[in-house]
Amino acid sequence: MTRNLRISLTILSIGFAVEGIGEAYTRFSPGSSTPGGSLLYLFPLVLTGIGLLFVWVGREEWNAVHLVRVRTANRVFAASLLGALVAASVVGVLLLFPSLGTPAWAEAVYGAAVASLVFGTFVTYAYLVFHLVSNPGRVVVGLALAWALFISIAIALVISTTLPSVLSIVSTAHLTIPAFVAPVDFLASALFVSYFLLLVAFVEAHIAVARGRIVVSSVPGVPVTRQEAPKAP
Repeated sequence: MTRNLRISLTILSIGFAVEGIGEAYTRFSPGSSTPGGSLLYLFPLVLTGIGLLFVWVGREEWNAVHLVRVRTANRVFAASLLGALVAASVVGVLLLFPSLGTPAWAEAVYGAAVASLVFGTFVTYAYLVFHLVSNPGRVVVGLALAWALFISIAIALVISTTLPSVLSIVSTAHLTIPAFVAPVDFLASALFVSYFLLLVAFVEAHIAVARGRIVVSSVPGVPVTRQEAPKAP
């Protein structure tokens, strides 16, 4: 009953480990890793995609554990993707109407949109695992979110000032991943803290599900422990 649930938890955990190691390496060895230039940068993105795919494939198992929370996680993830659309729209509008220049409002919206994309992803992860961990595990998830929020705000402040250079990059068709992320790469690498904290929480959740401490309830939205599961008459 919990096979897909455990698979998605495992894949996402591996993704957090790889992402955390990669970001920590970038943080403590500045200039040693080029964004987009190695599998270490792309691998966690692929794992995250596969993990979220298994969340969808095993949605009945996730829903049986906590229906409302999974629905909310889906909405938060969709909202975070909307941030990318808003950022792209700001760039598109300014390219179509060059007479606007780069007004302060556009920089603010662009920075906030990118930051919402970053932070929204972490909120999605937190929603997926929060109900599967113990109280100490929930504290760990809370710390991961708090740090991700702090870094996301810092990213918003920095990346808003890069809008003119982004417009230049797009207009000259020099579209490369490093060109877009380089201004905040070192700052974003501090997110390794959140990745490692989420790794701890997801590993705990996987162990809890595998050992039967969290089992699929017959009532959607109500997780039960093995001890709380009703006995057959």
